Amino acid sequence: MNSPTKRDLQAETRRSQLLDIALALFAERGVENVSIKDLATEAVVAQGLIYHYFQSKDKLLSAVFQRHNPLPQIREIIGEIDALPAREGLVLFAHRVAALLPEKRLILRLLARELLSPRSNLLVQAFPSREEAVIELSQYLQRRIDAGELRPHQPRISVHMFVSSLLTLVLLDQPIEPMIPQLLEVLFEGIRLS
Repeated sequence: MNSPTKRDLQAETRRSQLLDIALALFAERGVENVSIKDLATEAVVAQGLIYHYFQSKDKLLSAVFQRHNPLPQIREIIGEIDALPAREGLVLFAHRVAALLPEKRLILRLLARELLSPRSNLLVQAFPSREEAVIELSQYLQRRIDAGELRPHQPRISVHMFVSSLLTLVLLDQPIEPMIPQLLEVLFEGIRLS
């Protein structure tokens, strides 16, 4: 396999810049309110260059999501807590996610905006991987229930409540770390064995 040329590296750098600019514009204005012309103006490039990298606005949006999607990292975190007891695992999960989510604020804001769009192609792409992460974290909680650490309940509801709380804090630009102990205490109050 040949090493990338200087030209290849420059092209990849330019593509990455376009993706980052597109993410910022989409998150701020919404996908429907950003044209390729707007992106070209912001990036100080010709519109044709954008079409050189991305065949359409939908392809651009898909590439933005692939580059900035936090779900693979969240799934890695879930894998790290798999063998841990419930309290220890959820504390670690919360702190790791709290560190990750602010870095992913723009893509989360974009996804939240797209929830309001009935024809969003981005949501079609995002929901399957989101669902996989919910299932994996729910299965972790179910294993902790089966081990006798937690009372029987529907772990999916606990996952949605907890993760939604973290996401809301990020979208509102609120600090997450100071809230973790109280969020976890409320969660454990509901699911721990008496």
